[in-house]
Amino acid sequence: MSLFLRIFVSFWLAAILLAGSFFLLGRYSSNEAIERAEAVLEAQAEVVATLWLEGGHHATRRWFFQQGRLQRPLLLDEQGVSPFKRHRGQSKPWRHRPVTAGIKHLKFGRVAVIVALPGVSPPLYLVRQLDLGHMQRLPLIVWVVIAVLIIGLVSYMLATVLSRRIKQLRSAAQVIAGGDLSARVTIAGGDEISALAGDFNLMAQRISEMIASQQQLVSDVSHELRSPLARLRIALELAERAEDPALALSRVEKEADELERLVTGLLSLARIESGQSLLERQAVPICELLKSIVADANFEGVVHQRSVLLEPCDEVMVMGDPLLLHSAIENVVRNALSYTPKASNVLIHLQQAEGELKIIIDDQGPGVPEDALARLFEPFTRVAKARDRDSGGYGLGLAITGRTLVAHGGAALAENRPGGGLRVTLTLPIK
Repeated sequence: MSLFLRIFVSFWLAAILLAGSFFLLGRYSSNEAIERAEAVLEAQAEVVATLWLEGGHHATRRWFFQQGRLQRPLLLDEQGVSPFKRHRGQSKPWRHRPVTAGIKHLKFGRVAVIVALPGVSPPLYLVRQLDLGHMQRLPLIVWVVIAVLIIGLVSYMLATVLSRRIKQLRSAAQVIAGGDLSARVTIAGGDEISALAGDFNLMAQRISEMIASQQQLVSDVSHELRSPLARLRIALELAERAEDPALALSRVEKEADELERLVTGLLSLARIESGQSLLERQAVPICELLKSIVADANFEGVVHQRSVLLEPCDEVMVMGDPLLLHSAIENVVRNALSYTPKASNVLIHLQQAEGELKIIIDDQGPGVPEDALARLFEPFTRVAKARDRDSGGYGLGLAITGRTLVAHGGAALAENRPGGGLRVTLTLPIK
């Protein structure tokens, strides 16, 4: 049962319990009034019967009119007719209605108490009508106390159920705040709090994975920085002792460029992951973008007798950041161009289906081991000897590509081609 229904049902339960309690208490207090009225009427019936038998009509009539208006009952025969003329108007509702001794429930919540005169024949009856205004009522304080007790009991039950489950969430949150990211909440049910517990566990799992990823990234960055810094230090020492400083300084410049490239890649990756690199949403013509990337790649690939071929495509507009998309696609194209054999081509073609655009990039290289495909878009990932440190850089280009595609609502997927080589599919939503 959902939390909304629990609260809704609890309020209705409290209302039903209140109404039932008031009804039962009202019936109980009414029964007391009826029993009291019946006892008084029986005593009066003894007196009236004696007067009727000994003094007759006039003595009985005198006794009746000596009673106060509120204390005076009706005297009726079996047909509901009063023997006294002054009572005929008052007994009018009872005419044509047989009168018998007992308790009669009338309309509008009224009750008639009827007692037969003992020893009188033909039978005569004393009748007293009671309405809601004459019933004995409980004091107001009693009703207030009962209402408070019922509402308090239902509220306590509801508050206990809710607070116990929320305390579990709070305890788990405090444990996580203390640094233990393994804390989880187990709350059974299908209400909103159970759903919140599931979201809480998902959040905790995601935070744990992010922190583990960040820690791994820091470790990888520290490891990767050692090599260019060590080579830079060696180059500087050689420059100090070298006979040709210009040659030694060129090596220093090369290592400084490598270090700058690594730091730039790390900063780009960090900005994309943290959301600081805000996307400039604008219409990007993908075919035009691909033609520019292919032209640059072919200019560099001429030296190694490698080329990139773009199949003819109709222009497709994608909403996104043109600079980030250019960098993301270019990283994959350059990566493919690096590993495809000499005198071979990298093929690029587009596919459109169900509001998605797929940019498919195929190379003719050695491919990637199957167990490494899922990690290909993670930072500092290097797989196989054919894609080692010397040819694969620092493993940041494809990681930036993967994060960029996710930021645009798309995805990057790598798979080995049946005929050899690696296929990278970049998926973007068409808007």
